[in-house]
Formats: sequence, C-alpha cells, structure tokens
Amino acid sequence: MTTTELVLEDKDFLVFYKESGLATVPLKAGCGSSLLSVASSYFPETGEPFSKNYWEGGVLHRLDTLTSGLVLIARNRGFYDLMRREQECGRFIKRYRADTEERIPIEGFPPFTSVFGEKSVIESAFRAWGPGRKAVRPLVGDRIRDVGPVYRTKIERIEGRRVYLCLSRGFRHQVRCHLAWSGHVITGDGLYGASPGTFSLESYSISFLGRTVEI
Repeated sequence: MTTTELVLEDKDFLVFYKESGLATVPLKAGCGSSLLSVASSYFPETGEPFSKNYWEGGVLHRLDTLTSGLVLIARNRGFYDLMRREQECGRFIKRYRADTEERIPIEGFPPFTSVFGEKSVIESAFRAWGPGRKAVRPLVGDRIRDVGPVYRTKIERIEGRRVYLCLSRGFRHQVRCHLAWSGHVITGDGLYGASPGTFSLESYSISFLGRTVEI
C-alpha cells in the first residue's frame, strides 16, 4: 500500500494505513495536515479530546512521519481508555518490516553488546540527540536509572536485508535507533547514517484484544 486509506471500520475503532510523509498527529492544536485530520474529516468523533494532549484525538499510537503503516484510532472514550490499559500491560503488539544496510553506528551510540539475529531482543532507554533534538540515542547500564523505562525491540526473523520485528511499548524513533545501533540501519534513513534512498520502514501488523490486523 502506498496511500493513506481506511483499512478496517468498527463501532469502537478505526484502522488506517498511513502513507510515508504524513504526520500521525499534529505537533500541537491546529498545526498542519496529519492522519488524524484525514480521519476526523470522515469520522468527527476521532478528533474528540480523549487524552490530555487533546489535539491527538483518539490516536492510540504514533508512527514517525517517514514511517508508513497501520494506525489504530479510537472512536469513543471507553475504547480509548481500554487500549491505554492494554498498552501499559504490554498487550498491544506492533510489527514492522524494514530493508536495511550494514553501517557502523554514527556518533553518540554506546558499544552494541547484544546479539543481532532472529529471536534476539535489543533493549535500552533513550535520550534526545543532535541539532534540534531530532534524533535519539540509546542509554544502557547505570544511566538507565536517570531517564526512565527500558524499551525492547524483538527481531522475529531476517530475510536477506529485510528485517521483521515487533514491540509492545514504543518510544520515538525506537526501531530506527535500535537497528542503527545494531549496525543495520534502515535503508534511506539519513538521520541515522544510511545512504540516500527511499525510506523503508513499515508497520504491517497490529494485534490487540485477541485480534490481528495485517497488510
């Protein structure tokens, strides 16, 4: 899929496919086009202020602007609150696929001591990094205590240069940073040291409340 479109409609939620280049939510109220503005133009209830960041409406998880794929959006407060609890318990699973290239990690990355391979797990806390704090870097060891929770990216399988992975709790740029840290930067991800090219990270599957939506 290459364009933004509705994948699944339910009385409690919607699943949209977001194209690369479109923000998931505005950075703040009234700021620019986003997946939420597309969704709320057809389903006004998705724009209701379900969280303290009221401009995020019913969006339950974000994809980076460059990342394409599936996004779950609540249509009512009951479902929104239920899914927030599911996320906190690690029961909202997102799966991604990405084409990668081997690159030595660029400045700011600690030594990578994990194993990169099928069924392996990459984990760290994160800190903002670089001009405008546009990127992130992993934090490990004693420094984790200073910044909060650990985030885990599980490598499910590897097919040549394509990597399939999943996570339950997500941080900004988590997949991008963890793959770059492992020496397998996402194709086209110049922010993390890749050669110029088409950005290739896609969220292809989400699982929640005993059901899976996949493309």
